[in-house]
Parts: sequence; C-alpha cells; structure tokens
Amino acid sequence: MSKSTDVSIEQGRFRQSMAWLHTWGSLVASWALFAIFLTGTIGVFDDAITHWMTPERALIGEFDPATSTQEQRLDAVTQGENFLRKVAPQSHFWRIRLPSEADPAIGLSWEDDNAEVQQRRLHPVSGEIIPDQQQRETQGGHHFVHMHFEFHAGMTGIWLVGFFTMIMLVALVSGIIIHKRIFKDFFTFRSGKGQRSWLDAHNASSVLSLPFQLMIAYSGLVIFVSIYMPAGVLANYDKPQSFFAEVFNQPEHRPETGIEADVLLLTELFKQSEALMEKPGSFISVEHPGDSSAVAKIFGLFEQEKNTGRLLFLSSGQVIFDAVTGEMIHIEAPETFDKSSAFAAQRIMRTLHFANFGGYTVRWIYFILGMAGTIMMATGAILFMVKRRQKSLNEFGTQTPKVYRAIEVLNISAISGLMIACVAYFWVNRLLPLDVPERASWEIKLFFFIWLGSLLHAALRPASRAWIEQLSTFSTLCLLLPILNWLTTGQHLISYFIEGDWLNVGLELTVVLFGVLGVCCVKILKSKQHKAASRKSSSYKTKSEAA
Repeated sequence: MSKSTDVSIEQGRFRQSMAWLHTWGSLVASWALFAIFLTGTIGVFDDAITHWMTPERALIGEFDPATSTQEQRLDAVTQGENFLRKVAPQSHFWRIRLPSEADPAIGLSWEDDNAEVQQRRLHPVSGEIIPDQQQRETQGGHHFVHMHFEFHAGMTGIWLVGFFTMIMLVALVSGIIIHKRIFKDFFTFRSGKGQRSWLDAHNASSVLSLPFQLMIAYSGLVIFVSIYMPAGVLANYDKPQSFFAEVFNQPEHRPETGIEADVLLLTELFKQSEALMEKPGSFISVEHPGDSSAVAKIFGLFEQEKNTGRLLFLSSGQVIFDAVTGEMIHIEAPETFDKSSAFAAQRIMRTLHFANFGGYTVRWIYFILGMAGTIMMATGAILFMVKRRQKSLNEFGTQTPKVYRAIEVLNISAISGLMIACVAYFWVNRLLPLDVPERASWEIKLFFFIWLGSLLHAALRPASRAWIEQLSTFSTLCLLLPILNWLTTGQHLISYFIEGDWLNVGLELTVVLFGVLGVCCVKILKSKQHKAASRKSSSYKTKSEAA
C-alpha cells in the first residue's frame, strides 16, 4: 500500500471520528445551546422589550437627564435617601438610580433582613411610592439576558452555560473538519428532498453565521474568564477581591466593622462628586450604611453618543467617598480608558458580545445572525431524528426505539416549546394582575411552567401531531399579541405609529412576522403528512389489488 493511500485512510478515519463527535456532542448540547442562543438573540433588544412591557411608564412623564438641573438631581437624591434611611437604615447596601430617559422614576434597591433584594420606584416630583396601577413590576427584556448567560440559576447556571459553550466550540471546529465543501454547501439548498433538505438548511445556516458564532462563543467565555479559570487569581491573591481591586484600579472592598456610625448626607457627597467629575451624576451606591466602614460611590451620567462606534467605552466617571468621614478615597476621571491593561481587552470582548457599539443597526445584524445560529442548532437536532426515522441505526440495541422517542420529545419541547414560552412571557406580562406580590418573579416562573407544559404535551402526543400543535400555538400567540395588548392597555400599532414609538412598532411587527413564519411551517408540515398518508394509502391499495 502506498504512502499516499495510508494518508488518505488516516484522513478518512479522522473525519469519521470528527463526524461522530460532531453528531453526538452537538445533539447532547443542542437543547441547551438552542435555549442559550434563542434567548440571547432576543435579549439583543432587551431595552426595547422592557419598554413594551412597561406601558405605565408613560403615566409618569418623560425625563431627559442630559438637560436636568443640579437642583432636580439633588431633589431626587434627597427623596431616595429619605426613603432608605426610614425603611432600611441598617441594610447591607443602598442603591439610588436617578430618573433617566428609559425610566423617569427614581429607582431604589436595598437588601432586607432576610438578605433579599427589595426594589421600589418613587415619583420624581412627589417622592411617593408609585402605586401598582401606575407600574408593572417586571424583569422585561433582562429576563432573556439572564436566561442566556445563567439560566436564572446564579453561579451554577454560569458554569453550565460555560460548559455548553465549550461544547459548541468543539462542535463548530469538528463541523468545519467534516465538511469538505463548506463554501459550496452555502449556496446549495434542495427543497422537498427530506433528509437532504434538512442537511442543506443546517449547512447553509452554519456557514452563514460561522464567524459570528465563533466570535460570540469565544467572547462569552472571555467575559467570565475569572470564574472559568480561577487558578491564576487564587494562586496570586489572598482573596478574589484583591484581584478585582487591582484590575479595576480601585480600593479594595471594606469589611463591616460592626461599629455603628451615621452616613453623611448623600446630597453633599453627590454635589462634591459632580464638581470633581465636572458632569452630572446618575447613580449612587452605599455599602454598609450605618457601619463605620460605609463607602459611597457616585457614578457619572453615561453618554451613549460619545461611545457610539467604540469597542472600548469611555468611562462615565466615578468618585468613591468614605461615607462617614466624607474623605475622598478614589476618583476615576470621565471620558478616559486604560489602553494598556488586560482588562481593556476583556471590556472590548464584552462590548462585542453585547452588541453595544453600533446602535440598532448592529443589534439587527446580531439578531439576524443569532437567528441563523438558532436555526443551525434546531435543524441539526431535527436532522438527527429525520435520518433515523428513515432507517434505525440501532445504536442502543433493544432500547433504541425508547431512546429515539426520548430524543424526539426533547427536540419538540426544546425548540417549539421554548418558542411558545418566549411569546407566552409577553402574554403573561399583560394578563397577570399588577398587584400580585413578587410579580416579576411570577412572570419568570410562569415562563418555566409553560415550557415544562410543552414537555408534557410532547411526551403525551405523537411526534408529528405534537410539532404541528405546538407550532400552531406559537403562531396563534404571536399573531394575537397586538390584539391582546390593545384590549389590556388600549395601545396598539396605529397609536404607536402616531406617537412615533418605533421601539413598540418594531417589537409588535417582529412578533407578527414570526407568527406568519410559524403558520408557513405548520402548512408545510401538514402538506408533508398529507402526502405521506396518500403514499401509504396508495401502497396499501396496490398490495390489496395484487393479493
């Protein structure tokens, strides 16, 4: 046997092993990766979604922080400070967010005696708590962002997402190796060819979004590098806080002393910080109020216009005070950045990952490429079962049919079930009463309950019927969402057009578009089922006549 033949055989074996790794590694991770990619893609428009999900915001009025006076800002600080001193004088922390363009109310948060974070919104003029009828407690679009990077499971979720992201990188590399004609595949789609059509759709969506997927997976890992690769920090620092203090070039976090001490008036510290930064402040945090270790941080107003097109954002400015003595501990001048530090590289990766550098044009590009990646994962998982429906490979012996059935059920609930849960989240936002305690948590709980319900439905129904029923449900929820919004809030597409509220116009039209696409999918599935039934009937008649 010649040397070239040996090399060819080795290459063939290597490709076969990569194909096995790509098939099974991708399948195991595809359900989780579909959820990560779909929610991350939706989360690109988190602010626009929050805007739609808080229609009562308009009742408070509009606010432009860029044109606000120092007197208005100090009034807001006083309102928030008075409330927190009265309600939570010994809290672990206070946060005061001044009125902004996105939310004209004063936002307050603190930690209660049960170590749970509490939040309130105050009217910017009266300082009174905004009644339930004028606010809709919700996580809004941030729900999708949290689902994307931690499954709402805290540190455990961050580790899970990191694990599946590593598998995604392996699947991408192995997919490149096994595809000999990667660029030709991009221009090839043969409709109505069963398994071949699914493979073409998988290849085309993969090649279209390949650079984006490599970037988004790698940058996602780099953002949490200190969590995923803690050895360097633990080997060189006594505690992680020392590492972060050095990286951020800030004083270390102060431990509580247990010695009671009054915090200075925050309005005085706020006024000093604005003079030092020479720009308006927008946010205050106080660590350990009521303790002699108390520290107050005042952040400058973030100016989006100055950062448009930048991968490395300019600092908005920050001043840190000893909140008991009033001594200035640290100042970060606004409109600066550290070009040389490794942290700057991490910040660039963060900006790239979150699409924060080019306005809505870049966000739409991310959305389209994210949807292409989502389609790649869905078609890959479906292709696995389409191939085995035609001919079982009997990988699990006598248990193979049960394993195939379990994979089919998981495919349905992970793909169409999650799509239903996502649009149902908007329905819950409109139907859940405003005065329900912990309303924002209930919105998220119901999202998961609906998703779980789709799993039960998929397990109880034949696969072909379950796909059609769940996609029909998804389409119906999408197409009727604008009507639900009109009935529950009195607002609709025409009113949004008249008011020039393009965020809400874009959201509702996009949801309707997905509803139409869902209807098309249902029609295609029904047509295929009808043709399959006709072929089966014709075959049965032929056999009967022959007999």
